[in-house]
Amino acid sequence: MSEQGLVEALRDPHLLEVKRVDAEVDLSGFDAALEQLLSSDVRESAMDGALVEPLHRALRHLPESVTTDMRVWHWFCLVRHHDLVWRRWRGSAPADPEDGFLSGKGHRPVPAVRFLGTASINGHGRNTFARLFFAAQRLIGPEGEDYDLVRRLFTSQELHLGISDREYGLLPAVNRVLTGELADLPDLRVRAGVRRLNGLGGSICLDLLEEGEIADLIRSNDEGNNA
Repeated sequence: MSEQGLVEALRDPHLLEVKRVDAEVDLSGFDAALEQLLSSDVRESAMDGALVEPLHRALRHLPESVTTDMRVWHWFCLVRHHDLVWRRWRGSAPADPEDGFLSGKGHRPVPAVRFLGTASINGHGRNTFARLFFAAQRLIGPEGEDYDLVRRLFTSQELHLGISDREYGLLPAVNRVLTGELADLPDLRVRAGVRRLNGLGGSICLDLLEEGEIADLIRSNDEGNNA
């Protein structure tokens, strides 16, 4: 979809063709969490932590062929919850969708990728809803019950983007270690840890390492930076 096509779709979402997936999805828990969020003062990155668990719980039973189909996430962002996308990245919905992609009136412009994303790890990490689902899927998997680590990830946008911009972000063990080791650190140290692991990826098969070994690599870099 082009950016102009996105503007037209947001002006009248009912014009979009919607196809049903061959699966049952119960969004009642997510809707309840969303209703509570919208009645609160929660804004920006704090919204991620409030919504990631109910969204993942609602969708984690779906086959990968469905969750990796970007049309699912387009439906969330364009048809069902476009106002939430505006609130997350802009603060409020614009009078006209085209205004939302331009700067002015004290609001940040919203990149089109926040509505659309792409069928790649980077694109999943930019779509407003897909980024939440896939972060949880890689950190705790479809059977996980403890979302604390997932919520910690979204306290550091620097870390989330660093992971989703790199191929090793597809590795659950790397996701867990990086989040556990770096999520609470300042952005400069997060960037250093992410770059260090990325630089080692060409000489070390990260997917063959245990989580403790990955943690040692990150800690050795952090100790070197603070020596």
